[in-house]
Amino acid sequence: MPSGKTHDAITIILAAPTFAAAWGLTGKLALAFLATGAMLFGGLMFGPDLDIQSRQYTRWGIFRFIWFPYKIIFRHRSRWSHGIIFGTLIRVLYFTGMLALIILAGIYLRAVVLVNGPAPSLNEIAQSWRTIEMSIRQNVGDHAVWVALAGLWWGAASHTLTDVSWSVLRKGSEIF
Repeated sequence: MPSGKTHDAITIILAAPTFAAAWGLTGKLALAFLATGAMLFGGLMFGPDLDIQSRQYTRWGIFRFIWFPYKIIFRHRSRWSHGIIFGTLIRVLYFTGMLALIILAGIYLRAVVLVNGPAPSLNEIAQSWRTIEMSIRQNVGDHAVWVALAGLWWGAASHTLTDVSWSVLRKGSEIF
């Protein structure tokens, strides 16, 4: 398989064409930046090698504990971690779930320990998320979530496609 440096280089090289394609498809500069940023994040931080001790995994620094259960649950190079369709979707769902747990724990601890009062209700938390969503829609656009998901997918897919291409080239050269 290609090295982490190779995967990183491919991700960086794909940034400019990703930006151009996103700008051409959406016609909006903010969405083009979002797609490119998500692609870079997807390739450098959110790719399929989070299930092993990899560059992507170690880049999370003190937050790599988030990915420890993922490493246990998913076997490396399985269709669930490296799958071109489900791999990124599973990581997005997993990360969203872990982030929600961490945020809820933080809100609860802040309310109980620092403020010494009751924790906010789920309705109050939902209202805060709606405010964030409205801000994103006003500043980036209605399709921000879909553009971000597409960028994340493209960044991770470039990793998987590089792995597949590498395997095909190696097996092809062994035949001759």
